[in-house]
Amino acid sequence: MVVAAAFGLLFASGAQATFHLIKVREVYPGTENDSYVELQMYASGQTFLTGHSLTQYDAGGTLVHKSTFASGVANGANQSTILIGDTAVQGKFGVAPDLVDPELSVPAAGGAVCWNAGGIPADCVAWGDFEGGTAFETATGTTAGSPASPGGITVGKAIRRTIEPGCPTLLEESDDSNDSATDFSEVTPAPRDNASPITEKTCAGAPNTAIDERPALNSNSTSAVFTYEAPTATGYECKLDSAAFASCPETGIEYTGLAEGSHTFQVRGFNASGPDPTPASYTWKVDTTPPTTTIDSHPEDPSPGASASFTFHASETGATFECSLSQGANPDSFSACTSGKTYTGLADGEYTFKVRATDLAGNQQLEPTTFSWTVDNSLGDTTPPETKLDTVPPDPSLSSTVSFTYESNEPGSTFECALDGAPFSPCAASGVTYSGLANGPHSFQVRAIDHSANVDPTPAGYSFSVAAPGMAPPPLVPVAPQTFFAKRPPAKTRDRTPTFRFRSDVAGASFECAVDRGRFKPCRSPFTTKRLSFGKHSFTVRAVAAGVADTTPLVLHFKVMRAPK
Repeated sequence: MVVAAAFGLLFASGAQATFHLIKVREVYPGTENDSYVELQMYASGQTFLTGHSLTQYDAGGTLVHKSTFASGVANGANQSTILIGDTAVQGKFGVAPDLVDPELSVPAAGGAVCWNAGGIPADCVAWGDFEGGTAFETATGTTAGSPASPGGITVGKAIRRTIEPGCPTLLEESDDSNDSATDFSEVTPAPRDNASPITEKTCAGAPNTAIDERPALNSNSTSAVFTYEAPTATGYECKLDSAAFASCPETGIEYTGLAEGSHTFQVRGFNASGPDPTPASYTWKVDTTPPTTTIDSHPEDPSPGASASFTFHASETGATFECSLSQGANPDSFSACTSGKTYTGLADGEYTFKVRATDLAGNQQLEPTTFSWTVDNSLGDTTPPETKLDTVPPDPSLSSTVSFTYESNEPGSTFECALDGAPFSPCAASGVTYSGLANGPHSFQVRAIDHSANVDPTPAGYSFSVAAPGMAPPPLVPVAPQTFFAKRPPAKTRDRTPTFRFRSDVAGASFECAVDRGRFKPCRSPFTTKRLSFGKHSFTVRAVAAGVADTTPLVLHFKVMRAPK
């Protein structure tokens, strides 16, 4: 059962100001100890400032200074302003800062300032060449969007928040789009302190409602707290999901006993002109179920320790992972990881790999998924690496210069590349570029080679055409097709009649197969061998198109094992 409760106790008396319904209104980059930042309340009672700070960041998003209040301010009327300034602000503008900070220096070239960074709600503005990224957002709990005045704040100008959205004569929560370039513009500086007259006025008509406090988009709590404000409202009505609007306290509301799944909260203020015609709305998801992890691939048991790779996935999209590898009875040591986690240079012994997922709501897998195996470096590493193309040119390419990047599932692998059926030759791990290509069809292949000299038997390939302007197309010459495995048996198998599936990059191509030292004979996919003897074998396949055979046939070496007694 969902229970809605008035949330008045949390905000009783001065505690309401803990949420600091205050925004940055104006920023001035002074040149003679006259920098200032003006804050403005958008609700009444926001006077409890003791111990709270305005924080300043450089263009890279690094915290460089804090201006911290030692006491509160006297005027707590809605729309009151608060001024933080350097020592020469009063002499230049005739207004005394409520907090004088001799260390405040606002650079015109670029930076950011935030009020209540890391709190609820936080408010930031950035300007100039500011490029603060994820670290800045993590530290402040919000984003500043694109910077205002991207060329730097003009000398003698300030940037001021617009209050046009909603009621155009009143600062409201809805005036903040979290994008500095949208919310701020350059103006003639006009600082106001806490004693300055309030010039903002309430608009006539129905109120404009905004939600201040809300749960996370993905929450593992079955309760949710909301606070909201509409400066012209005389009362509020709230609703959850399909329920009807009902009266709710101006101090906020709490819902408990929420079921798992998506929920939508709406709130509207009302006054003598009627209810807000566009209620504020917020949708979030309650998720209390921990995710699970499935290991998709792992080393053979036993196997050598040159390279041990694991791929895995979670039962919930967007989950993050932590992995641990321990030898013998050693304790677990979890750290952040992603699928494809690889360990190299493992000594002989017993190992246990563990992986656990955490979903977007913060639920952590109860018991990690595990895989245990034996590392025996006396065994030869016969498992070839796998190669993947990361970036390729467009098809067709309008340039005669093309580039490719690629990767291997085994870190430290080297690579060999081939263009247009030429023999494979070494190429850089960072990628390869070809220039001066003729107009017409082309093909590219790349294969990885691991530490044990195992070569990927199924090179990654890409076919494309060059159509560079001004270049005559070359005479049509048959291009050798490329062959790819779609499915193959493992390097060690107990199946004495293994099946192979393969394909070509040329539609309608035929195939020729050979087993061990036999001659090529026509074949089709899937191809199943005759009953093989125990021991080592090889399978070779090549595509044939327009009478031209693949010059680099696929070869797979494998071993048929006896079943254990």
